[in-house]
Amino acid sequence: MGQSNAMSIDKSGVLARISPCNSAFYQVQPEQPYVIIFTLNPVEQVPVWLAALADWFQKYGISLVYRHPLQSLPVEFFQQSLGTLLWSGSVPQFEPLKQFMRANGLKYSFIECGFFPQTQHIYFDRQGINVDSSLAANDLNWLPKDVTPILQHKRELFFKDVPTYADQQDYIFVPLQLAQDSNVQLNSRFVNGMQEFIDYIESLYPVETLVFKRHPRDSSSYQLRSARSYWSADCSRALIKGATKVHGINSTVLFEAELYGAETIIEGDCLLTRHADRKTELISALMLWQFDVQQQNFCMEKIAQRSYLALDHYL
Repeated sequence: MGQSNAMSIDKSGVLARISPCNSAFYQVQPEQPYVIIFTLNPVEQVPVWLAALADWFQKYGISLVYRHPLQSLPVEFFQQSLGTLLWSGSVPQFEPLKQFMRANGLKYSFIECGFFPQTQHIYFDRQGINVDSSLAANDLNWLPKDVTPILQHKRELFFKDVPTYADQQDYIFVPLQLAQDSNVQLNSRFVNGMQEFIDYIESLYPVETLVFKRHPRDSSSYQLRSARSYWSADCSRALIKGATKVHGINSTVLFEAELYGAETIIEGDCLLTRHADRKTELISALMLWQFDVQQQNFCMEKIAQRSYLALDHYL
């Protein structure tokens, strides 16, 4: 494929429907060294995860510049940057951008929310997110020989002061996900929505007590047909603590259950299935791989190792 001077604008009119809140982020122009972050919904990601990173980079005179993956951009915009990051870059809207960058010899990396808790951490990766990340095929041999202290400290901190869910006894906790979640759509067979998964679970456990929890951002209507099925809006950590096991697709809740030491059953593909025989090591690796945005414990060297950002000048 030959080189193109500019990335083609989306023909479906998606950009015309960008909310004014997001438009404000995309209009920022760089006046100093900058890193480009492509994200579909900066009004959601920036306050929680990226504002702290932006503040930290600013100490080095580096700006974060947000763009929509379907915006029309000249190749020079990429060449003059320190590099490009894709937030949740596995969804279809990013494909034209990735094709454009590959055609022009431009590298890109990924940035995504992390774990324990998700709202407090981010990670960088050169290959992708979820099962496409570098950790999927990583031998984990760089970990300390004894990961027990790492796990124990995080387990105590993460589940501290969390009461055990007690509305039901001897139950299986079933965390649901957003049907349109790329991790569900790309890495599981439950592509037709959560009702399909609910029906499957109820047929699998006809006599067991099941406690389902919706994803916090899911407002869809679902039916529970078993008399032993219940809804709960309680904290997932509390539900993990009281469950006999946790049965999900590939939710972050399954990683939290593994951290706690609960039995898990995983229907989709995820890092836990890729390291099924070394789950404790994987959980430790996730903690060492990511960055705490609340404490701003960023490290330029570690970011450079995990991404293609041109940060040699700052090391």
